[in-house]
Amino acid sequence: MTGTRRSVLLILLVLFVVAPLQCRRATGVERDPFDQEAEDALVSYLKIDTSNPPGNETAGARFLQALLRKDGIEARLVGSDPARQGVYARILSGTNAKALLLLHHIDVVPVAAAEWTKPPFEGVRSGGYIWGRGALDMKSLGIAEIMAVLDLVRRHVPLRRDVIILGVPDEELGGQHGTKELLETEPALFDNVGYVLNEAGYNETIVDKVAFWGIEIQQKVPLFLRVHIEGQPGHAASPPDDGGTLVELMHTLEAVRAIPAPYRLTPAVEAYFHAVGATKRDQKGEVLRSMQATGIDAARVERVLPPGYRSLMHDTIAITQIKGGTCTNCMPATAFGDVDIRLLDDETVGPMLERVRARMPKHAKLEVLLQGQPVPASPTDTELFRLLAADMKRSEPGSAAAAVVSPGTSDSRYFRARGIVAYGIAPFKVNYYDADTVHGNDERIRAVFFAEGVHLLRQIVGDFCARR
Repeated sequence: MTGTRRSVLLILLVLFVVAPLQCRRATGVERDPFDQEAEDALVSYLKIDTSNPPGNETAGARFLQALLRKDGIEARLVGSDPARQGVYARILSGTNAKALLLLHHIDVVPVAAAEWTKPPFEGVRSGGYIWGRGALDMKSLGIAEIMAVLDLVRRHVPLRRDVIILGVPDEELGGQHGTKELLETEPALFDNVGYVLNEAGYNETIVDKVAFWGIEIQQKVPLFLRVHIEGQPGHAASPPDDGGTLVELMHTLEAVRAIPAPYRLTPAVEAYFHAVGATKRDQKGEVLRSMQATGIDAARVERVLPPGYRSLMHDTIAITQIKGGTCTNCMPATAFGDVDIRLLDDETVGPMLERVRARMPKHAKLEVLLQGQPVPASPTDTELFRLLAADMKRSEPGSAAAAVVSPGTSDSRYFRARGIVAYGIAPFKVNYYDADTVHGNDERIRAVFFAEGVHLLRQIVGDFCARR
């Protein structure tokens, strides 16, 4: 073999060995050493049942505390109820710049386990997904926030602002025993906090590409009610002429549900519709782009727009729970029903409470479980908003980003009421059929989307908090 042939063969051999390695590196996110660690952490977190009620969030808080302490981050449990505590850690920068608070809630909504195809609290990995209650809402975001902080700490990145991690209990029932309580009883935790990143953003993902990133700046006003009815107990073989307690309760709830809720466009929603409409080239986009506060064509809106968009144009009233009775052949003496009302973002609860009471029997009782209040929207002319939009669009070339209003409720409202800028984000791509599992059955997140979202949040936090 000549020297020339030997050299050529050696070069080919090197290319044969090295090229596959380069190809694997080129795929990027799936080879990042953080990926497996983040996924394993999410799986372990999903295995902790923090259903609210009853909560038991301390178990989740202890898990997060251990994650942080492994890297030398001093994390402590916070909250007055030993069974329902959160976790808090602050990475100091040595500067006076406004701090960034990375917020998520530890609690999740309860499950009907028999209706799931996968166990809801085992963190099953199957079919390219990670399954479990909280996979989307919102243990995934909590892990991504922690990984973003660990990234900064492990690389010894000099910070230009403090970064705070806060996992809280009780958000799913309104946050009164979580974020609200902490703000009122331990205000020192929030010294110099100027910015909050939390849930409630969204994105429109088509197959595996994001077309639109929604950064939440405002939300509807919550009003949770419980209607109590009392009647005469007795044998169901001889029911009263009016049908008894449960029938009266059902009639009352139906009367409440039928309270008129005409369409109305608030300024924040109008701006959101125009922004998202600009990204669509179909009839839906045309309707959204042309939406005006005056002259709403209700028939066209109902024909073209899905419920998610329409819910931002009117108050919504949902009957969510009815309880009463002890046996099939017993007439119950008491019964109650729960009503979830979401008011437009500029409305107070007083007028709706009057409408509800006007439709109730005189002997019925109304219990207010949760009532919010209108708060100013977070501004979009901030460095953080511009950075969020830029990083999101850069992560998905050709995508758009804009401020949105959420039909739901999050703990961000407590910070906005105090003049603190709070944005809701969704760094993970989510197809519509997976998004439907939030608060439903078989909640799940695609593993590759989770990894990509962790990368995006690391980028955002690093860009905003690292010294230039």
